[in-house]
Amino acid sequence: MTTRAQRCPLLLFAALAAAAAAVRADPVAAPAAPAPRAQVRNIAGPGDYSLRERLVGLLGRDADLGHQKIAVVMVNGGAVFSGEVASCALEMRALRLAAAVRGVINVTDEMRVTRTTLPDATLQKAVESGLKDSAQALGLKDLVVRVQDGAATLEGTVTDFAARVRAEEIAGSVAGVTRVSNHLFPADVPEGKDDASLLKAVVDYLGDIRRFAHPGEIEVRAQGGAVTLSGRVALYMGRQQAAVLASLVRGVARVDNRIKVDPSIPTVRGMRSSRPVITGRT
Repeated sequence: MTTRAQRCPLLLFAALAAAAAAVRADPVAAPAAPAPRAQVRNIAGPGDYSLRERLVGLLGRDADLGHQKIAVVMVNGGAVFSGEVASCALEMRALRLAAAVRGVINVTDEMRVTRTTLPDATLQKAVESGLKDSAQALGLKDLVVRVQDGAATLEGTVTDFAARVRAEEIAGSVAGVTRVSNHLFPADVPEGKDDASLLKAVVDYLGDIRRFAHPGEIEVRAQGGAVTLSGRVALYMGRQQAAVLASLVRGVARVDNRIKVDPSIPTVRGMRSSRPVITGRT
Protein backbone atom coordinates (compact mmCIF):
# COMPACT_ATOMS: atom_id res chain seq x y z
CA MET A 1 0.00 0.00 0.00
CA THR A 2 1.37 3.74 -0.71
CA THR A 3 2.68 5.77 2.28
CA ARG A 4 1.88 9.27 3.44
CA ALA A 5 5.16 10.55 1.98
CA GLN A 6 3.97 9.64 -1.54
CA ARG A 7 1.70 12.57 -2.46
CA CYS A 8 -0.59 12.13 -5.45
CA PRO A 9 -0.55 15.02 -8.01
CA LEU A 10 -4.01 16.51 -7.43
CA LEU A 11 -3.45 20.02 -8.78
CA LEU A 12 -6.35 21.48 -10.73
CA PHE A 13 -5.15 24.03 -13.27
CA ALA A 14 -7.76 26.79 -13.64
CA ALA A 15 -5.69 29.75 -14.78
CA LEU A 16 -7.71 32.55 -16.35
CA ALA A 17 -6.66 34.00 -19.71
CA ALA A 18 -5.37 37.59 -19.59
CA ALA A 19 -7.53 40.34 -21.05
CA ALA A 20 -6.88 41.25 -24.65
CA ALA A 21 -4.70 44.25 -25.34
CA ALA A 22 -6.55 47.54 -25.37
CA VAL A 23 -7.95 48.58 -28.74
CA ARG A 24 -6.03 51.40 -30.30
CA ALA A 25 -7.70 54.79 -30.20
CA ASP A 26 -9.34 54.44 -33.59
CA PRO A 27 -13.07 55.11 -33.81
CA VAL A 28 -13.53 52.53 -36.57
CA ALA A 29 -11.46 49.78 -34.98
CA ALA A 30 -13.37 46.54 -34.35
CA PRO A 31 -13.81 45.51 -30.71
CA ALA A 32 -11.32 42.99 -29.41
CA ALA A 33 -12.43 39.35 -29.51
CA PRO A 34 -13.25 37.90 -26.06
CA ALA A 35 -10.48 35.85 -24.46
CA PRO A 36 -11.04 32.09 -24.74
CA ARG A 37 -12.29 30.38 -21.57
CA ALA A 38 -9.55 28.56 -19.68
CA GLN A 39 -9.86 24.79 -19.71
CA VAL A 40 -10.02 22.99 -16.37
CA ARG A 41 -7.88 19.87 -16.27
CA ASN A 42 -9.89 16.70 -15.64
CA ILE A 43 -7.94 14.46 -13.29
CA ALA A 44 -10.53 11.69 -13.32
CA GLY A 45 -10.16 8.88 -15.79
CA PRO A 46 -12.70 6.51 -17.30
CA GLY A 47 -14.54 4.61 -14.58
CA ASP A 48 -13.27 6.80 -11.72
CA TYR A 49 -16.73 8.08 -10.85
CA SER A 50 -18.23 4.62 -10.44
CA LEU A 51 -15.16 3.41 -8.52
CA ARG A 52 -15.41 6.33 -6.12
CA GLU A 53 -19.13 5.71 -5.63
CA ARG A 54 -18.40 2.10 -4.80
CA LEU A 55 -15.66 2.97 -2.32
CA VAL A 56 -17.78 5.61 -0.61
CA GLY A 57 -20.62 3.09 -0.38
CA LEU A 58 -18.36 0.43 1.14
CA LEU A 59 -17.00 2.90 3.69
CA GLY A 60 -20.50 4.05 4.60
CA ARG A 61 -21.78 0.52 5.13
CA ASP A 62 -18.91 -0.36 7.48
CA ALA A 63 -20.14 -0.05 11.07
CA ASP A 64 -16.96 1.74 12.18
CA LEU A 65 -15.58 3.40 9.06
CA GLY A 66 -18.95 4.95 8.31
CA HIS A 67 -18.51 7.29 11.27
CA GLN A 68 -15.03 8.48 10.27
CA LYS A 69 -14.28 11.72 8.43
CA ILE A 70 -12.70 10.11 5.37
CA ALA A 71 -12.55 11.82 1.97
CA VAL A 72 -11.97 9.77 -1.20
CA VAL A 73 -10.62 11.10 -4.50
CA MET A 74 -10.04 8.94 -7.58
CA VAL A 75 -7.25 9.77 -10.03
CA ASN A 76 -7.09 7.49 -13.07
CA GLY A 77 -7.81 4.37 -11.06
CA GLY A 78 -5.83 5.47 -8.00
CA ALA A 79 -7.69 6.00 -4.72
CA VAL A 80 -6.49 8.83 -2.46
CA PHE A 81 -7.72 8.77 1.14
CA SER A 82 -7.56 11.83 3.38
CA GLY A 83 -9.22 13.05 6.56
CA GLU A 84 -9.03 11.98 10.20
CA VAL A 85 -9.69 8.55 11.68
CA ALA A 86 -9.97 7.44 15.29
CA SER A 87 -7.34 4.69 15.18
CA CYS A 88 -4.53 3.22 13.14
CA ALA A 89 -6.55 0.00 12.80
CA LEU A 90 -9.37 1.88 11.08
CA GLU A 91 -6.87 3.57 8.80
CA MET A 92 -5.50 0.18 7.76
CA ARG A 93 -9.01 -1.22 7.29
CA ALA A 94 -9.95 1.61 4.91
CA LEU A 95 -6.80 1.10 2.83
CA ARG A 96 -7.31 -2.66 2.62
CA LEU A 97 -10.93 -2.16 1.67
CA ALA A 98 -9.87 -0.04 -1.31
CA ALA A 99 -7.04 -2.40 -2.25
CA ALA A 100 -9.53 -5.27 -2.57
CA VAL A 101 -11.81 -3.43 -5.05
CA ARG A 102 -11.47 -4.50 -8.68
CA GLY A 103 -10.40 -1.55 -10.84
CA VAL A 104 -8.39 0.25 -8.13
CA ILE A 105 -4.78 0.18 -9.31
CA ASN A 106 -3.17 2.26 -6.54
CA VAL A 107 -4.00 3.44 -3.01
CA THR A 108 -2.49 6.57 -1.45
CA ASP A 109 -2.77 7.24 2.28
CA GLU A 110 -3.05 10.87 3.38
CA MET A 111 -5.20 10.17 6.45
CA ARG A 112 -4.38 11.36 9.95
CA VAL A 113 -4.88 9.30 13.09
CA THR A 114 -6.30 11.17 16.07
CA ARG A 115 -3.64 11.85 18.70
CA THR A 116 -4.23 11.58 22.44
CA THR A 117 -2.49 13.01 25.48
CA LEU A 118 -1.52 9.56 26.72
CA PRO A 119 2.24 9.14 27.22
CA ASP A 120 4.20 6.61 25.16
CA ALA A 121 4.75 4.39 28.21
CA THR A 122 0.98 4.03 28.70
CA LEU A 123 0.46 3.26 25.01
CA GLN A 124 3.23 0.67 25.13
CA LYS A 125 1.59 -1.13 28.07
CA ALA A 126 -1.76 -1.12 26.28
CA VAL A 127 -0.25 -2.61 23.11
CA GLU A 128 1.64 -5.26 25.10
CA SER A 129 -1.50 -6.17 27.02
CA GLY A 130 -3.60 -6.56 23.88
CA LEU A 131 -1.02 -8.73 22.15
CA LYS A 132 -0.33 -10.91 25.18
CA ASP A 133 -4.05 -11.60 25.52
CA SER A 134 -3.94 -13.04 21.99
CA ALA A 135 -0.47 -14.58 22.25
CA GLN A 136 -1.65 -18.18 22.11
CA ALA A 137 -3.87 -17.66 19.05
CA LEU A 138 -1.10 -15.76 17.26
CA GLY A 139 1.69 -18.11 18.25
CA LEU A 140 3.41 -14.99 19.56
CA LYS A 141 6.87 -15.41 21.07
CA ASP A 142 9.71 -13.13 22.16
CA LEU A 143 7.48 -10.04 21.92
CA VAL A 144 9.15 -6.63 22.10
CA VAL A 145 7.05 -3.46 21.88
CA ARG A 146 8.43 0.07 21.64
CA VAL A 147 6.38 3.24 21.31
CA GLN A 148 7.87 6.61 20.42
CA ASP A 149 5.80 9.69 19.60
CA GLY A 150 2.74 7.49 19.23
CA ALA A 151 4.40 5.11 16.71
CA ALA A 152 4.52 1.48 17.85
CA THR A 153 7.21 -0.98 16.74
CA LEU A 154 6.56 -4.71 17.09
CA GLU A 155 9.23 -7.42 17.17
CA GLY A 156 9.06 -11.15 17.78
CA THR A 157 7.70 -14.21 15.99
CA VAL A 158 4.19 -15.35 15.11
CA THR A 159 2.73 -18.49 13.53
CA ASP A 160 2.20 -17.23 9.99
CA PHE A 161 1.47 -14.21 7.80
CA ALA A 162 -2.20 -14.07 8.84
CA ALA A 163 -1.15 -13.90 12.52
CA ARG A 164 1.27 -11.10 11.64
CA VAL A 165 -1.54 -9.07 10.07
CA ARG A 166 -3.84 -9.73 13.03
CA ALA A 167 -1.15 -8.61 15.51
CA GLU A 168 -0.77 -5.35 13.59
CA GLU A 169 -4.52 -4.78 13.80
CA ILE A 170 -4.52 -5.38 17.56
CA ALA A 171 -1.69 -2.90 18.11
CA GLY A 172 -3.31 -0.36 15.80
CA SER A 173 -6.62 -0.51 17.67
CA VAL A 174 -5.08 1.14 20.74
CA ALA A 175 -6.32 4.73 20.86
CA GLY A 176 -3.35 7.08 20.54
CA VAL A 177 -1.17 4.77 18.46
CA THR A 178 -0.74 6.64 15.18
CA ARG A 179 1.42 4.15 13.27
CA VAL A 180 2.52 0.51 13.55
CA SER A 181 5.91 -0.66 12.28
CA ASN A 182 5.49 -4.41 12.04
CA HIS A 183 8.71 -6.41 12.38
CA LEU A 184 7.03 -9.61 13.55
CA PHE A 185 8.43 -12.64 11.77
CA PRO A 186 6.25 -15.59 10.68
CA ALA A 187 7.75 -18.86 11.90
CA ASP A 188 6.86 -20.67 8.67
CA VAL A 189 8.92 -18.41 6.38
CA PRO A 190 11.51 -20.30 4.26
CA GLU A 191 15.16 -19.34 3.88
CA GLY A 192 17.60 -18.92 1.01
CA LYS A 193 21.37 -18.70 1.22
CA ASP A 194 22.19 -17.92 -2.41
CA ASP A 195 20.31 -16.71 -5.47
CA ALA A 196 19.17 -20.18 -6.51
CA SER A 197 17.82 -21.10 -3.08
CA LEU A 198 16.32 -17.63 -2.60
CA LEU A 199 14.49 -17.96 -5.90
CA LYS A 200 13.06 -21.33 -4.90
CA ALA A 201 12.10 -20.08 -1.42
CA VAL A 202 10.21 -17.05 -2.74
CA VAL A 203 8.44 -19.05 -5.46
CA ASP A 204 7.40 -21.72 -2.96
CA TYR A 205 6.24 -19.17 -0.39
CA LEU A 206 4.15 -17.18 -2.86
CA GLY A 207 2.95 -20.37 -4.51
CA ASP A 208 1.27 -21.63 -1.33
CA ILE A 209 -2.44 -20.87 -1.81
CA ARG A 210 -2.88 -20.64 1.98
CA ARG A 211 -0.63 -17.59 2.04
CA PHE A 212 -1.21 -15.99 -1.36
CA ALA A 213 -4.56 -16.50 -3.08
CA HIS A 214 -4.68 -13.55 -5.48
CA PRO A 215 -5.23 -14.53 -9.12
CA GLY A 216 -2.53 -13.49 -11.54
CA GLU A 217 0.82 -14.42 -13.01
CA ILE A 218 4.00 -13.47 -11.14
CA GLU A 219 7.58 -14.03 -12.25
CA VAL A 220 10.33 -14.02 -9.62
CA ARG A 221 14.00 -13.26 -10.17
CA ALA A 222 16.83 -13.24 -7.62
CA GLN A 223 20.24 -11.64 -8.04
CA GLY A 224 22.71 -10.73 -5.33
CA GLY A 225 20.09 -11.14 -2.62
CA ALA A 226 17.68 -8.76 -4.37
CA VAL A 227 14.35 -10.17 -5.55
CA THR A 228 12.44 -8.70 -8.51
CA LEU A 229 8.73 -9.42 -8.93
CA SER A 230 7.05 -8.83 -12.30
CA GLY A 231 3.85 -9.90 -14.00
CA ARG A 232 0.26 -8.97 -13.24
CA VAL A 233 -2.43 -9.53 -10.62
CA ALA A 234 -6.13 -8.74 -10.51
CA LEU A 235 -6.13 -6.59 -7.37
CA TYR A 236 -3.86 -3.95 -5.85
CA MET A 237 -3.97 -5.90 -2.60
CA GLY A 238 -2.33 -8.82 -4.39
CA ARG A 239 0.46 -6.61 -5.68
CA GLN A 240 1.26 -5.29 -2.22
CA GLN A 241 0.93 -8.61 -0.42
CA ALA A 242 3.26 -10.34 -2.87
CA ALA A 243 6.01 -7.81 -2.10
CA VAL A 244 5.56 -8.14 1.67
CA LEU A 245 5.67 -11.94 1.54
CA ALA A 246 8.80 -11.90 -0.62
CA SER A 247 10.51 -9.46 1.76
CA LEU A 248 9.89 -11.79 4.72
CA VAL A 249 11.84 -14.68 3.19
CA ARG A 250 15.08 -15.08 5.12
CA GLY A 251 18.05 -13.96 3.04
CA VAL A 252 16.15 -11.47 0.87
CA ALA A 253 17.91 -8.10 1.07
CA ARG A 254 15.55 -6.06 -1.12
CA VAL A 255 12.38 -6.44 -3.19
CA ASP A 256 11.79 -4.60 -6.46
CA ASN A 257 8.04 -4.75 -7.07
CA ARG A 258 7.21 -4.37 -10.77
CA ILE A 259 3.89 -6.20 -10.70
CA LYS A 260 1.10 -4.53 -12.67
CA VAL A 261 -2.52 -4.42 -11.55
CA ASP A 262 -4.74 -5.78 -14.31
CA PRO A 263 -8.47 -5.68 -13.45
CA SER A 264 -9.25 -7.75 -16.56
CA ILE A 265 -7.82 -10.89 -14.95
CA PRO A 266 -10.81 -13.18 -14.30
CA THR A 267 -11.86 -14.20 -10.82
CA VAL A 268 -14.54 -16.56 -9.65
CA ARG A 269 -17.65 -14.55 -8.75
CA GLY A 270 -15.46 -11.60 -7.84
CA MET A 271 -13.59 -13.52 -5.16
CA ARG A 272 -9.84 -14.11 -5.05
CA SER A 273 -10.22 -17.86 -5.54
CA SER A 274 -8.44 -18.37 -8.87
CA ARG A 275 -5.09 -19.98 -8.21
CA PRO A 276 -2.11 -17.68 -8.92
CA VAL A 277 0.71 -18.80 -11.21
CA ILE A 278 4.15 -18.21 -9.67
CA THR A 279 7.27 -18.93 -11.71
CA GLY A 280 10.97 -18.36 -11.20
CA ARG A 281 13.50 -17.16 -13.74
CA THR A 282 17.25 -17.17 -13.41
